[in-house]
Amino acid sequence: MQNFNSGFLILVSCLILFGCSDDTGNKQAETTTDHVWKEQTKTIDKAKQVEGMLLDSVDSTRQAIENQGE
Repeated sequence: MQNFNSGFLILVSCLILFGCSDDTGNKQAETTTDHVWKEQTKTIDKAKQVEGMLLDSVDSTRQAIENQGE
């Protein structure tokens, strides 16, 4: 009976120890690259690129108009 109690205590201790282990390190690394607003942030980044191209186009058009006036 003594061996059974000590074996049972060791078994329960191991189950508690391994049952409560934390694997958030791996999950957290995945969530930093994939988040809820990933598509929205990609869309915003693309819009910023398009805005830059439009501003460059406006500047070149303005330059062309000023050169024609001279």
